[in-house]
Amino acid sequence: MEGKLQKLSRRECSMIACLADGFTNKQIGERFGLSENDVQEYLHKMMQKKGFYHSYQLISWAYLDGVLK
Repeated sequence: MEGKLQKLSRRECSMIACLADGFTNKQIGERFGLSENDVQEYLHKMMQKKGFYHSYQLISWAYLDGVLK
């Protein structure tokens, strides 16, 4: 439960927004100046922070929590 209490940064939320818009990890990396592997690491760490196992859970959480509209 502790992981679900950790907040995500603005940059992380922006990455989730890109993911929700259908961007690939490579496209997200290009937008943020990161490698595709770095994006995968960011997403993995975000999922750990929130206690999720799949990236679609991040997107769902972001909509339900009002991070995405």
